[in-house]
Amino acid sequence: MNPRFAQRGFTLIAAIFLLVAVAGLVVFMTNIRVVQQTTLVYGIQGARAMQAARSGIEWGIHDAIVNGSCAGSTSFTIARPTLDNFSVEVQCAATTHTEGVTAITTYQLTSIASGGVFGSLDYVQRRLQATVSLDPP
Repeated sequence: MNPRFAQRGFTLIAAIFLLVAVAGLVVFMTNIRVVQQTTLVYGIQGARAMQAARSGIEWGIHDAIVNGSCAGSTSFTIARPTLDNFSVEVQCAATTHTEGVTAITTYQLTSIASGGVFGSLDYVQRRLQATVSLDPP
């Protein structure tokens, strides 16, 4: 046998190994990119839900302080393009206590904003609470 042809095929094995290693690296990098993108999307959805809950708290404070109204529970959706798929529920409880001869009404507000379908991966919910009272005139 001619020594020049004795190692024939070794390059083919090295090339297949390199192709498999590079393909594995590409799959790993693609997987990391998808995970990072998904994490970013969930973070943005969480921030949007927090803003929707904050909007509910602000609406509840306005309704309680300016209008003097404290409905037990009110649900609504926000008519803005960035928050259009969120539903907001605002719960209000009023208590009145007396300090000296002055009656002070305190409002306990809870705002729950949720978006997506419960049980699915895109479901997000945020809850905020606030306590406000109106200084007597």
